[in-house]
Amino acid sequence: MVKNVVRGPLLALLIFVLFLAAASPLGAQQKRKVIIDQDCAGPGGTDMQALLTLINSPQTDVLGITVVTGDAWRDEEVQHTLRLLEIIGRTDIPVLPGAVFPIVNSKEAVAEWEKKYGKVTYQGAWNFGNPVHGPWEIPPMPEGTPAIKASKEDAAHFLMRMVHQYPHEVTIYEGGPLTNLALAQTIDSHFASLAKELILMGGSIHPVTTDPEFIKTPHREFNLWMDPEARAAFCARRGRESSSRRSTSR
Repeated sequence: MVKNVVRGPLLALLIFVLFLAAASPLGAQQKRKVIIDQDCAGPGGTDMQALLTLINSPQTDVLGITVVTGDAWRDEEVQHTLRLLEIIGRTDIPVLPGAVFPIVNSKEAVAEWEKKYGKVTYQGAWNFGNPVHGPWEIPPMPEGTPAIKASKEDAAHFLMRMVHQYPHEVTIYEGGPLTNLALAQTIDSHFASLAKELILMGGSIHPVTTDPEFIKTPHREFNLWMDPEARAAFCARRGRESSSRRSTSR
């Protein structure tokens, strides 16, 4: 999400970049196949910086960018992503629209929760933006409107198709709510087991910050908060599959 705390996509990407650097000697490694699943608020900000870091790395082959509502609404994020790809000359990378809404959670449900427990400072697309708007509106884009279009394939089916096409080769970088991953896993129970690995930007443990989002709720992290059902569904199934594979290997 777009914040001034060193705990967002750049932190996860730093870990990812260090992992890539240690994976094998320079020049001797094969490019790592990566799908970026993220809420791509723009223009600028940490979401766009995350895309640029992975796309520009000589060690990655970005298969596609799957977009989910999070910091902003999906349709607006898709447009910012397409325009970014135009600007950097990487229109070969497909952009796949994903989930517009969380599986269960909603702005209305959060409003009811706030009546009982207090204000939720940052709610992404639901209360952040200039201006705050609905899911189908796209405000004027400072960087210009893209000429290219998003893929007609949806994010969940693209994710499934790629892990079947490249079994145990695809790294999924998850920089947003896990809705797209949960949908893919619900449709195809083999999805998670066919991916090589998941790198997740999520969680918050004792952040040192003056950010009002974390002063009262230091352990509440946006990506895991916005769609808790997706987080629970995907991680539970992934855990069961991992346990099953360990039992089988014994």
